[in-house]
Amino acid sequence: MEYLYIICIGLLVFFSFSLLTKRNKPLSEHIFSYWIILLLVTELSFFVHVKGLSGSYPLFITLICDSHLLQGVILYLYVRAFTDPGFRLRPVHLWHLMPMMFQIVAKLLLNFVYGEMDCYNEGGCVDEDNIYVTLTYVYKYLVIGTYIAFTWGVVVRYRKNSLSPRDVMRANWVKQITQGVVFLFFGVLVLQLGRILMPNLFWERMLLGNTLATLFIFIFLYIGNSYTYLFVMPSKSRFKNLSESFNPNNCKQAAVKTEMEDLFANLSGFMEKEKPFVKPQLTIKELSELSGIPAASLSQAINSITGKSVTDYINTYRVNGLKEKLDDPRNKNYKIMVLAEECGFVSKTTLIRIFRQQTGMTPGEYQNRIRKGTPDSAS
Repeated sequence: MEYLYIICIGLLVFFSFSLLTKRNKPLSEHIFSYWIILLLVTELSFFVHVKGLSGSYPLFITLICDSHLLQGVILYLYVRAFTDPGFRLRPVHLWHLMPMMFQIVAKLLLNFVYGEMDCYNEGGCVDEDNIYVTLTYVYKYLVIGTYIAFTWGVVVRYRKNSLSPRDVMRANWVKQITQGVVFLFFGVLVLQLGRILMPNLFWERMLLGNTLATLFIFIFLYIGNSYTYLFVMPSKSRFKNLSESFNPNNCKQAAVKTEMEDLFANLSGFMEKEKPFVKPQLTIKELSELSGIPAASLSQAINSITGKSVTDYINTYRVNGLKEKLDDPRNKNYKIMVLAEECGFVSKTTLIRIFRQQTGMTPGEYQNRIRKGTPDSAS
C-alpha cells in the first residue's frame, strides 16, 4: 500500500511544481496550487500512518487532520474564482479560516485545560470511544458538507449560464471535480458510519479512508490532465510575433460563431415553418418556449448573425409576410390593416413605423407600387 502513496506523492510534487513555477497565473490557479499542496501534505500523513509512524508525529497528524476543514473552503473559493473572472480574495474571506481555527482551539482546550482528549501525545486522537473525538468528526463533516453544498450551487448557476463551447467545457471541469469531492465525502462518511454499525467489517476505517482519498487524488489528477487546455496561456515574451495566432479568444470566438450559426439556422427554419410571429406581442420568452432554444442563446444568436434585436428580428418576418400578402393579387380587395393583423401587427401606427423603417416606404406606398407594376427597389 505504501507504494501507492509514494506514486501519488510523486505526482502531486510534479503537479505542484508545474503550477507554482507558472507565471501570470489567474487567481483560480493560485488557489488550485494551494489545493494541490494541501493534498500533498495530506498524502504525506497517509504515508506516515501506513509506515506505523503516527505515534511518533502526533502533532503533525493532528494538525493535518484539522486542515481537512480547508478542503471544503479551497474547493469553494477555487470554483468561485474559476467561474467568476471578477472574483477577488478580500480580507473578509479570512473568515473561511474560522471553522479550522475553532477546531484547533477547541482541541487545545480539551487537551491541555480540561484533559478530555489526548491528541498531542503519542498516538494522537485515536480514542474512538471518546465522545469529544466523535464530535470533532461530526463537526468536520458538517462544515465540509456545507461548503460542498454551496460549491454545487455555484456550479449549477455557472452551467446554466454557459453558452459558448469553451464555457461548457469549463463548466464540465468544475462539475466533475465537485462530483468527485461529493463521492469522496460520502465514501468517507459511509466508512465512519460503518465503523459504528459494523465494526467487524470496518475495523480498519482509517486505512480504507486514506486509500479512498488517494484513489480520488489519482482520478482528480487524471481529470485535471484531461482539461489541461483550460490552464494554458501563451507566453507573450516567447511568441511576440504570434500573439494574435495564439490568442485563445480566437478559438473561442470561432467556436461561438459556429454555434450561433447553427442556432440561428434552426430558429430561421422554425420561423418559416411555424410562423410564430403572427401572434401579436410575441415575447422572447414565448419564442424560446415555442422553438425550444434558451432565451439567452436565442438573443445572442440573432444579435451575432443579424445585428438586430429579437423584436426587430420578429418584425422582419411580419413585414415580409405582409409584403407577400400585398403582392398576391387575390388580396387586392382587402384593407392593408386586415392583412397586417394576420401577420402579427395590432396597431396602424406601429405598422407604418416598422414597415417604413425596414422598406423605406409605408404599406400604402408599397401597395401602390405593386399595383402600378413598379419593382420594389427596397426589398
